[in-house]
Amino acid sequence: MKTKGLIFCMALVYALINLAMSGCTSKGGAQEPRSAGDTPLTLNIKDFPGWTDTLPGGYWKETYNDNCTSITIDQFVFSHLPAGPGSSWSGSYWDGFTIGTNGDNRNYGLPVDSSGSADWVNHQWGCMAGGAADTTCCCRTVKGDPYLIAYWGYFMEPEYYDQIHSPGTPPPAPMHDLTVHLADYSLFAPLGVLICNHPWPYYGNIYGDGFARPLNKDSDYFKLVIHALDKDSAEVETVEHVLAQGTARGPVQSTCWQWVDLTGLGEDIRWLYFTMESTDADPTWGPNTAVYFCLDKLKVIKQGGTALSGAPETKASTAKPATKRALEVKDCFPIASHTGGDVSVYDHQGKEVLKTTVKAGEKPNLSKLPEGEYRLHHGHRHIPFKKVK
Repeated sequence: MKTKGLIFCMALVYALINLAMSGCTSKGGAQEPRSAGDTPLTLNIKDFPGWTDTLPGGYWKETYNDNCTSITIDQFVFSHLPAGPGSSWSGSYWDGFTIGTNGDNRNYGLPVDSSGSADWVNHQWGCMAGGAADTTCCCRTVKGDPYLIAYWGYFMEPEYYDQIHSPGTPPPAPMHDLTVHLADYSLFAPLGVLICNHPWPYYGNIYGDGFARPLNKDSDYFKLVIHALDKDSAEVETVEHVLAQGTARGPVQSTCWQWVDLTGLGEDIRWLYFTMESTDADPTWGPNTAVYFCLDKLKVIKQGGTALSGAPETKASTAKPATKRALEVKDCFPIASHTGGDVSVYDHQGKEVLKTTVKAGEKPNLSKLPEGEYRLHHGHRHIPFKKVK
């Protein structure tokens, strides 16, 4: 275990690195008028009446509900299951944003009885800070208060979209997994947001997790990228926030809420969307690092603009996504596990049709599966594939 002194030093180094690299609705409003023509808005998750409707484990009860494809908190609309009905695989998968309350920051990924990282699935609702950010100081946390948990379903991005959707399925607008906009699609100027490490990637970056390896090289990093889209959904600017910086002694990463300045994204923005980057990634099948983070207190200045009755027309809504050949598996899955542990395979009805255990460095054997389309689950990865002869 780390000493308090080491944690403080790592947090200081992290801060210097960061400085250098820098369906369901609510009522109410957290508005702080600054001057005529400006309407600052600060995300207050307690404005969402459903935040108290949590299941054992401390997460929003509608997380796996196919009929709830967004979360509206006052004037902010966050994506949830953005691929629409059916995208939860009958309640076995979720992506986008959801609400957590438990503030759990324990490690559930250490190998115990060869389970590897499997226990994370039941404990993916935590936050390394130990709770939501206090309204008066982000250095303090409030246990039991709500915060947003983001899981980046990167297969929603254009380069992956065709792999898991039937031909002809229209993509969302804009075509990204983690999005936020104002309820009336007004333009806004982003000011900043509080971001915190999620426990799953935090500990995975130290010990490895499922397909992921530790970030123990000086060139390693894990970062969040915040993108701004204008009124025509054209990307105008990005801001990067380093979540973990690799070193030979292990990654430097924070356990606190950190304010990320978004003023560099400019003004007249209609959408924000979030992606993640890791040096531990498969060139074809995306990041091995668990792509989670926590978010609170997003702050923007509402600028008005023409209100729309629906999503604006976007290039993503009309352009054909890049087509890739779906992953075909005959006997063994092509990617080897890093830590070993449990592997589960689900069909389209969300039924677990195969469960096996692999050793570190071993590829899951899927030869017993009949032909068809499936989703493999190991660590945080939910990888769609087609079983062929």
